[in-house]
Amino acid sequence: MERDPGDMTTLARRLASAAEELLLAVKGMDDLGWTTDSYSRTHLRDVASCLKSSATRIATQHGGADPWGEATGHAP
Repeated sequence: MERDPGDMTTLARRLASAAEELLLAVKGMDDLGWTTDSYSRTHLRDVASCLKSSATRIATQHGGADPWGEATGHAP
């Protein structure tokens, strides 16, 4: 199945955005000493890292010279 590069770029941006938002939430949890009932902050950071890696991989395969910039929509 052929993947539309525009759809892949959109997916990369969404993954990157989710990773950034999750890391901000974890930082807030750190600052306030809050924990979840199910997942540790370390687990949440691992999920964010996985999302970021996926976004970077997609951008590398379907994007331009700056994979993370392509994934986040903040290319120079």
